[in-house]
Order: sequence, then C-alpha cells, then structure tokens
Amino acid sequence: MANANTVFSAPYNIVGPTSATETCIAQGTSTTQRQLMGLGTDIAGGVFDGHPFKLRVISQGVASGACNFTVNCYLNSGANTADLVTLTNDVLVIGSGAQAIASKSGYVFMEATLMWDSTLQALAGFWNETAGLAEIVTTPAIIKTSAAVTATNPITSTKAATQDKLQFFITHTMSANATSSKLIEFSIDRI
Repeated sequence: MANANTVFSAPYNIVGPTSATETCIAQGTSTTQRQLMGLGTDIAGGVFDGHPFKLRVISQGVASGACNFTVNCYLNSGANTADLVTLTNDVLVIGSGAQAIASKSGYVFMEATLMWDSTLQALAGFWNETAGLAEIVTTPAIIKTSAAVTATNPITSTKAATQDKLQFFITHTMSANATSSKLIEFSIDRI
C-alpha cells in the first residue's frame, strides 16, 4: 500500500488482460496505450538522481481451473506504441515466472530496488528475492529464481539518458481457464 515515501503511483485495481499472450496493462480502455508509471523530470542532484528507490508491483489472477499466471515489470524503452503485445527492446526489470493457480485467486508481490543517476545515465538495481512472494493458495512459495527474471542481476540499462525516460509498465500472462487479472498496486517509493 502507498505510504509516506510513495512518490509515484499508478491507479489502483486496474483490470488486466487474461490472454495467453503476454499483454500490457492498458491505460483506461485503450487498445494501444500502456499504463505507464515514471519518475518524471527532476533536477540534477534531486530526489531520485543518484538515490535508490523501490518499485513495487502487486497483481491478482483468478482462474476457474488449472492456470499459470505470470507478472512482469518492464522499463519502457522500446518505443512500442502500436499495440499492447509488442515488447521489442523493452527491458525486463522483474518477473514472477509462471505461478500455478487453480480455481482460486492468486497474488504476486514483487519489489525491485533501483537507482539512476545523471552522470552515468543508466538504471541499475536488483530484485528482492524475499519480497517476491507469490501467495498462491494451492502452492505458497517464495520466488527464488525464474526464467522470467532477467539473466543479468543486477539490472543494467543505458536506455535511460534522462530521468523522465524512466517509465515502467506491467504485463500479465494467463494460460487456460483464466477468469480475470488485476493490477492491485504499482508504485515507486523513496528509500
């Protein structure tokens, strides 16, 4: 939940996709615009320049039978605006891997600690293993590692030359028997 350190937050409880194809959370009813959240413009040496921050994602998936639910958070660096499924050149920041849910709802909680500075003009960070908790009723588990997580941990990207380019988005993927998905929280906190 947002707190006194929450600086940026996307709208809460956004209805998500239920497709077997990885699909971005849409902005409103758009079929082409991603729901983005970013740091905005800051001055050199400002609140985020050279200071760590936490990126938090909480999502829910509901299924009527056996289903895999995957949540990913990307750095929006690919300039893909034609649809909600093209992810070319976007950088995966943190991913849940496929979480099994069956005839129940499941929640995925993920956090990444990130930092960007105006000198290096690069985003660096790591995802928190213990914070990557999938509260799946049938098989509760700590997400330790997954094919969906970037091969490089810490995350490094030179795709963010200025702070206003630090924009993130969420995708959901659900296999057969998907009923609904929801982005419950998507926020950035100062540390």
